[in-house]
Amino acid sequence: MAIAADRARTRSRSPPPSGHVSTTEDVAAAHALRRTYVAPRQSKFRVASVLRFVRPDGTEGKIEAVNAEPHDPNIRGAICAERAALCKFQQIGAVPGPDCGSRITRVVCVTDCKHPIFPGPCCREFLTSVCSPDVEVAASGTDEGISTRRLSDLLPCPSVYRGLGQDAMKDLGEKLGVVVVATHEDPLVTTAYKAATFMAKQQGKQAAVFPVLFAATVAFEGGRVHTCAELKGVEYGCTVDAVSLLLPEMMRARAAGEANAICVVQADHFGVAHMPFAAARSLLIEHGFGEVRLFAHAQDGTWQGPLSAKESVPHSDYVTMF
Repeated sequence: MAIAADRARTRSRSPPPSGHVSTTEDVAAAHALRRTYVAPRQSKFRVASVLRFVRPDGTEGKIEAVNAEPHDPNIRGAICAERAALCKFQQIGAVPGPDCGSRITRVVCVTDCKHPIFPGPCCREFLTSVCSPDVEVAASGTDEGISTRRLSDLLPCPSVYRGLGQDAMKDLGEKLGVVVVATHEDPLVTTAYKAATFMAKQQGKQAAVFPVLFAATVAFEGGRVHTCAELKGVEYGCTVDAVSLLLPEMMRARAAGEANAICVVQADHFGVAHMPFAAARSLLIEHGFGEVRLFAHAQDGTWQGPLSAKESVPHSDYVTMF
């Protein structure tokens, strides 16, 4: 992360007479950046990002960044260009000065692919935690055509805790925990929810790392369920979310010709159900579980869903690999 953040460059300027830098200009700047550096040796694929922001005084600035990957076989340590840019934005936003209090208005993602590719799930989740839902996200490939979407179109049903610090998360979790609807019209969903909530409540020791505790349950045809708790890491990036930990059992059951996985419910120890986090959404799709139904609680405690795993990451050209 530090390497990627160091490669991020901040360029600030007052708005032109029109008062606005166009999407086309920012995409051109991102492509110019992409062409200046050698592709990482692991993916052999370049991604460049421009993050445009507006300061409290109305002037504009931009941050540029590229993807960075570790030079070893642990590809999990890679950081995308968009998140590298967000690291730099959070840095300038925390330092007193003209940039403090700025808000992001546009995120550009360009790649070595011919056609536009929108940011991946992990970047969408990070962006959703920092940006307004109506932020413009622009994608472009080497043919330099441009596709745009609102950020809110790219990650349906984000966490009800997005944008909050841990104390605010705990406060909201306690409030929602007494009003959430615990039963669902589908008994299988209710069973999965209760199993996940029960296991999340057993994870008290992990609260020393982060005070919101998660578990997830997959329900199979016939009513069998399997539950896993999130494994928290003191270095947050080492954490493995609960839904991702369900995948080995889902893959084992599929290989053995057993009942199909039907739905997944992730819940915290307050009893609030959450859609899978970004990495798990991606893994479900890529490993052949794109049609599994997902459920979560909304801000008012009512149920959201069903949403298939594929529907949870729209505007993506995922290929089922396994």
